[in-house]
Amino acid sequence: MGHQVDEAALVAMESSGDDGEIVEAAQPARRSWTSRAAFASVGLLLGSAALLCAHRLLSPSADTAPVQQAFISEAEVGSGQYRWQIIPKERDLCSKPKHDCETTGCCSVSGFYCYDRSTGPAKCMKECKPVADGDCIPRSQPLELLPASEGVPATSLYCFSVYTANTGSTKKSYEKELLALQFKKKASIFACTAYAVYSDVAVTVAPGLTTNKVEDVNGEFHFAKRKETGAWVNSGLFIQVWKAVYAAGTYGASDWVIKVDPDAVFKPQVLVDRIKLMPRTNAGVILQNCKGVEYGFFGSLEVFSKRAFETLVVNIDSCKAKLPWKVGIKGGKYGPMGEDLFAEICMEKNGVDKIEAFDIVVDGACPMDRPKDQRKNKKWKANCGPTSAAAMHPFKKPADYSKCLAATL
Repeated sequence: MGHQVDEAALVAMESSGDDGEIVEAAQPARRSWTSRAAFASVGLLLGSAALLCAHRLLSPSADTAPVQQAFISEAEVGSGQYRWQIIPKERDLCSKPKHDCETTGCCSVSGFYCYDRSTGPAKCMKECKPVADGDCIPRSQPLELLPASEGVPATSLYCFSVYTANTGSTKKSYEKELLALQFKKKASIFACTAYAVYSDVAVTVAPGLTTNKVEDVNGEFHFAKRKETGAWVNSGLFIQVWKAVYAAGTYGASDWVIKVDPDAVFKPQVLVDRIKLMPRTNAGVILQNCKGVEYGFFGSLEVFSKRAFETLVVNIDSCKAKLPWKVGIKGGKYGPMGEDLFAEICMEKNGVDKIEAFDIVVDGACPMDRPKDQRKNKKWKANCGPTSAAAMHPFKKPADYSKCLAATL
């Protein structure tokens, strides 16, 4: 249910230059709908200072994953660090790879950093090799964090999956069987603090587990099909699912809202260990999980802070009215927006910040997750085994899923 084949590309792929890694061509800038300062001030929480995870400030040669250590008491965090960053601006208002980012202070492609350099203007780069003191400093700005009363460490997860009975495709779907398998083993979302399964039908998935049916109130579940797969575009269905999750209110007792595709082998505790000390800004944060693309919020494992999810739902109708979601980006060149792309653009247009966390999932839909010689192989699957990733995707058949789950555990 994540990025469809045509959405994984989003825009034409091109080489970034020196290292030959694949990135997406930058998209023309759009105007922001809201002033970030005005939006942030609406929900500004004052009071005691927030507890922030003391990430080690990594040098350019250090490991790529941020290291989480002890707590320190802080009310804000710098958006730009070595090897990880929070992007508070819409990607399409940022600078292209290898371009001057002196004015924008950010880069349009995930995994690129705006480095201040002593030898010239700030530049968008994946790596920066210092040539003098004060060179290669990530461009940063202070972002306000939730107060300590919001709960740190943030360990509780509300997880949900969506079972689609009417996929539109003639190819057999095993989503129901996968969810039944997970429920029996108390795996995936069923090992979260709280969970639910939503669907376009009311059905018993397994003894003790039934779906929460959402209605096609606006006739948008089946407005278009993907040319490559014949499956219905899923954004209309998810719009109703998000509203139903919000209306049920169960998510409100958790720190994070997690959407997991049924064909993703997901280990909740691994995710908790990775994100429990992660900075959560007042504006809300989502985790971008795919490197080298303009929109890195891929649908196999979607991680929202509670505030980010609430921002999405509160603004869904406005986003539906303003986004060309039934057409898609670039005038519909890649088809209508899937749910993950719709959600990402809607949230960033309404002030939600993005944290790059490319290590949380190994996703065959993300080109940069594949080995270099498999970058164009859209059917590539990762070898399952003990891994630090919280999820592996996709494993669409129960036998393959069971084998991968057993191997990862």
